[in-house]
Amino acid sequence: MSLTVRSLNGDTAFLLTFSSPVAPISSPGLFPGSFTILIDPWLTGAATILSTIFSISEQKTKPCISSLKELEQEPDIILISQDKPDHCHEETLRQLPRECQSTILAIPSAARKIRSWKHFRPELIYALPKYVEGDSQSIYRLVIPPFSPRGSCGEVTVTWMPAKRDISGLHHAFGITYRPPCSVLSANPGSYLDLPPSPPASPGSPRTVASSPRTLVPAPYNDREKTLSVIYSPHGVPYEIIRPYASSHLVAESALPLSALIHSFDRVENPWYLGGNISAGSPGGLRIARSLFAQAWISAHDADKNNRGLSVKRVVIGKYAVDEIKKMLQEHGGEMQHKKKHFDETKVVSLASGEEHRIDRG
Repeated sequence: MSLTVRSLNGDTAFLLTFSSPVAPISSPGLFPGSFTILIDPWLTGAATILSTIFSISEQKTKPCISSLKELEQEPDIILISQDKPDHCHEETLRQLPRECQSTILAIPSAARKIRSWKHFRPELIYALPKYVEGDSQSIYRLVIPPFSPRGSCGEVTVTWMPAKRDISGLHHAFGITYRPPCSVLSANPGSYLDLPPSPPASPGSPRTVASSPRTLVPAPYNDREKTLSVIYSPHGVPYEIIRPYASSHLVAESALPLSALIHSFDRVENPWYLGGNISAGSPGGLRIARSLFAQAWISAHDADKNNRGLSVKRVVIGKYAVDEIKKMLQEHGGEMQHKKKHFDETKVVSLASGEEHRIDRG
């Protein structure tokens, strides 16, 4: 079982590909053995906030694809983390056809904006609820049908954790977990244990069957494969926001150590009247990576861009290189070693446009 994180623009547009440890030997094409999530795509044009006088950003690095139509297949999920145009970019998202079957998950303000375009089918656009500890209804769940009639369902979950009292409205964390279908495997690759039949799947798209966002789908087997997990937080949040989710959902799903933390390296500050902290950077990400034993920490939102306007006149950027972050993690390695045991050290990764990083989990 593996997760491949591919950077589409060298900044904060990513394609996550979750691969099942085993897939049917002869697949009819409906269940290719992988699940994809497209995050915050911005591939063309500028990103303007309010007006070009206030803020306009242009990418210096050319994205590895010029259109979402160049993706090998439609993503199963499109995740939009903000309503700001560098995350919720209309020109890029409209590259997808109107008949697109992807499920769009977005924070409420971004969901409203996307609906206002009248481009996508409204029933495929979901506004994520805020995570509430102990409330299973605050976790969005998507059921993946089994590969065989006697297999077990898989599940993808997406959880939104916004920071409290956030003046800028930039600081969110998104938890993503992936448990593959037919995850109770026999010793022979390509075959499956003879399991009790799964309940019939309800009608849905060919690739996935979406459960209601308000429905809890219990794990059918206690001896299932461990779960891949991602925290996506390009601007950062305090670890206290993530802790309840980690100690309940990630633990219950056998999803630790964290497969990947996608978080800024650089710290970006504005005066308080222009939003204050813009990106928490390494000082904030360090605690998340250490606390969740992240297998990989991947840079997000750190690309050099042409930024102009009143909002960036007073901005201060503290840049951190990969080697600096590795050193920061190593400095705390001794105190964490007795807790970490067999967990691998965190790999610190900066992806250029088109590059990818793969995380394997047995």
